[in-house]
Amino acid sequence: MSPFVWVPHRVAVPTPGQIVAYLRSRGWTITSSAATWATATLSRGGAILDLEIPMQAHGGGYSRAVDLLLADLARFEERPPTPILSDIRACSLDVVRLGIESRITRDGRISVEAGHRVYEAARDMLLSAACSVREPRASFPRRKTAEAMDLIRRARFGQPEVGSFVLTIECEVPQRLLDDTTTEDIGHEPLERLACVRLAHALSGVGDASREAAAEATLEPFRRRIGQGVNANLCDAIAEVFDATEAETLRASFSFATQRPNLDPTPGSVVFSADVAGQLREAATGLREAATYVSFEVKGHVVRLDSTAAAVGGTAIVHTEVDTGWRHVAIALDGNDYQAAITAHRTGAVVRCMGTLHRAGRTWVVEDAREFGVIPER
Repeated sequence: MSPFVWVPHRVAVPTPGQIVAYLRSRGWTITSSAATWATATLSRGGAILDLEIPMQAHGGGYSRAVDLLLADLARFEERPPTPILSDIRACSLDVVRLGIESRITRDGRISVEAGHRVYEAARDMLLSAACSVREPRASFPRRKTAEAMDLIRRARFGQPEVGSFVLTIECEVPQRLLDDTTTEDIGHEPLERLACVRLAHALSGVGDASREAAAEATLEPFRRRIGQGVNANLCDAIAEVFDATEAETLRASFSFATQRPNLDPTPGSVVFSADVAGQLREAATGLREAATYVSFEVKGHVVRLDSTAAAVGGTAIVHTEVDTGWRHVAIALDGNDYQAAITAHRTGAVVRCMGTLHRAGRTWVVEDAREFGVIPER
């Protein structure tokens, strides 16, 4: 059998940076480098071993050169080239693993319906962490920030791993560059790394909060950890995994790209048991009730109007979507905007405005309403 591994698509061929990071993680030293080739050296049993690394990923023959390098590594490490290739690729990836122990996943498979819900929940976990990186909140509305959505588009689900059912989320991060004079990190951490680290801390925070809340019977342990990334979206996503799979346990674990070592002490794994699912649904509801949504877009129909002097202004009640359901939201308007609301109520037109949304007793209220107007029919 040929020792070579055939890589049919250029996108699957590891980059020079990934190869170098892998070799360094295995004890190799880069002894020379140039624009075209670099040399990695390893001392073993008194012998000096050298490997040539192609450095022009888009040059002619690059795939073949990598194929030969993999064959050399396979002989040296005494294992097949394919797992070596996987390990090389992983050098640039932050990976979140969600392992589900359930009677319906013990053969390593999952039903289509349960899989749909689990993958959606996994997406929501990463998205909640990405939103929380910049501004931790008790809850995030359906419309997420553009930055967080861009991250979700870049992240990838990897192949499920061996286990009852282990789902993987992969975020590619760039190589860390150091200043030769200070050995300090150049630049800031990319959002991919920040989101994965935040998710690790947030899941750990949910675990701690659930245990404390069981003893205290209050929402406060969850509120205390909002700055850590705990929020209603994350609590709901964890509970959804249990509901979808009848899971006994959910284990989240994390590994970080070796080409960009993680500088933040981060939990390696977090384990949840099935008994927390109901509690997390309750926590999610409580966190949403206490949430404040800054720059929230209200869009819907005017269902009621209230004013003692319409020319001066009044309150419009708009039926709009908030998080997981539709709500009646009260908006205080000046005279001109109130007249527009009267017209929209009469004609059934859809209105929109921006403002700060929060709960006031049993009512949802928008403060500092701005940009109120009727959406033209198409």
